[in-house]
Amino acid sequence: MEMHQASELKVLLVDDERNIRQTLQVSLRKMGCQVALASSVDEAVNLLKRDSFEFVLTDFRLEAQTGIDVIRAAKYVQSNPVTVVMTAYASFENAVTAIKEGAFDYLPKPFSNSQLAHLVQKVRTIVELRRENERLKRRTHLHDYFEGMTSPAMVRLQEFVDKVAPTDSTVLMSGESGTGKSELARMIHQRSNRSTQAFIVMNCTSSDDTFEISKARIQNHGTLFIDEIGDLTDTGQAKLLRLLDEKVIEDSIQQPIPSFDLRILAATNRNLEEEVRAGRFREDLYYRLNVFECAVVPLRHRREDTPVLIERFYRTFLKRAEESTQRLIPEDVYRRLISYPWPGNVRELRNVIERLVFLAKGRAMRLEDLPESILSYPRHALSKGSEQTLQTLEELEKEHIQRVLLNAKSQEQAAAQLGITTVTLWRKRKQYGLP
Repeated sequence: MEMHQASELKVLLVDDERNIRQTLQVSLRKMGCQVALASSVDEAVNLLKRDSFEFVLTDFRLEAQTGIDVIRAAKYVQSNPVTVVMTAYASFENAVTAIKEGAFDYLPKPFSNSQLAHLVQKVRTIVELRRENERLKRRTHLHDYFEGMTSPAMVRLQEFVDKVAPTDSTVLMSGESGTGKSELARMIHQRSNRSTQAFIVMNCTSSDDTFEISKARIQNHGTLFIDEIGDLTDTGQAKLLRLLDEKVIEDSIQQPIPSFDLRILAATNRNLEEEVRAGRFREDLYYRLNVFECAVVPLRHRREDTPVLIERFYRTFLKRAEESTQRLIPEDVYRRLISYPWPGNVRELRNVIERLVFLAKGRAMRLEDLPESILSYPRHALSKGSEQTLQTLEELEKEHIQRVLLNAKSQEQAAAQLGITTVTLWRKRKQYGLP
């Protein structure tokens, strides 16, 4: 797949004169734009519904309607694309009206190629600023998937993702259900050059193949995340392979997709190599998808990450529960949480923390608030798991500091409870990689 260039503009050109449309299309393409053409307001609205545009250039007079109708439709259907109206010298008042309706600028007719190029450069600058602002907002509001993780498996995975995320390469993620593959896919998308484009999710266990792949067609230039790809039907596998290799969607039209540009991320809880050997998964599709493969390790094999996730989910659900006071997690409850092997992985842990917070709203948490699966887990197994986790004094200290930080309202309060200064606490947090 070709790299989606950051400076490329997606332009919708609206003019009812064919010669003008064709001439401007050639000029805009030479200026590095992707151009879609519409001869009427109705055609423009249909294109706006099917695809996303960053720049709408429209003539003011469009038979029975005007460019004002295009501006209004663009604002209603999409998230505020930059709109410019072309108008004759004698229609200056029309340009003022268009700007009042939200147009960025107007281009008086007749105009030269250099004037058009100057306008495109101004629009490109605004679009680039919007893209960068959107990237910064997404990174600010989304917590880091790896924040606080210290297990060797997650450190290696983070190094892998840091290298692969900025590329357009296909990534195949494998791991048990609930390990966080979907969240990891979203993070890869948000760290990529496509972060301002669509993130399309196709779940192969519940979705209709044709509908979802057709959905990918109309949201070009984004990322297609295929979840549980090992469950994709034989028909779906054939369609997906044809989409990737021939850029064709097997719908009623079966036409090649122009300028096809879609990054593929896929996830599975199955061993696809075994599925290929058993004849249940196409070998050619497997090798097409397996450009980069990464394994997300089960939570029971990286127990040192459990306290970090407990803290993350605990604080998240406390905010949602609108609790005015920070409640403590009792020692007996906390011990059960960090010792349990979590067969449902991160998803199960998240659900249990949500249950604890909302069941115990307004009072202290109790063992009885835990689900039966944890309460009935053999105590000797819990003890054995604890021994495996707490093998050294350093690990004991790290866990104790994590628990105090989890329950403290501030760094000062945590330091006081630990009997150390805030400077020493800062050093300990840095030493153990604690947030």
